[in-house]
Amino acid sequence: MNIRLGTISDTEKISQTHKASIQNLCKDEYSPENIEKWTSILNQEIYENAIEEKILLVAEETNDIVGLGILDVKGAEVCAIYVHPDHTGKGIAKNILLKLESLALERKVSSLNLCATINAVGFYKHYNYIVDGKTVHQLPNGAELKCIKMHKVIKNLVKGNHAEARRAQ
Repeated sequence: MNIRLGTISDTEKISQTHKASIQNLCKDEYSPENIEKWTSILNQEIYENAIEEKILLVAEETNDIVGLGILDVKGAEVCAIYVHPDHTGKGIAKNILLKLESLALERKVSSLNLCATINAVGFYKHYNYIVDGKTVHQLPNGAELKCIKMHKVIKNLVKGNHAEARRAQ
């Protein structure tokens, strides 16, 4: 698996992975109507904006994009981590998260915030993110998704975790 910056030529594959992840991994926590509204806004422009304005990473295996992560450095926010459902359990999300944290540290970000989907809270807790409370994420098309606000101080990462983040590069 290779983790690299996403490019404009990746946007179709990124969209396919993102949609498959939501449709399969979020279906136990969100209604079919919410999933439909959620995936309907995932167009090429969204990924182009993320590539131009944020840091968009992709995890690649055999020319397939099997995961993605988005970091907003200015907002100190992990905006997204999604893995294709056929590739879960391989450490892809972990490696993307550690790489995003490492990139944030390099850019002098001392803590990160995120809004976790209900199904992803346990994942983030495992990597020492702290629950701040429930929230609702408003999508551009008016759909509302229940999420959990979380944060993590990263500037004082334990040396072992920082070394692990560097290995994920």
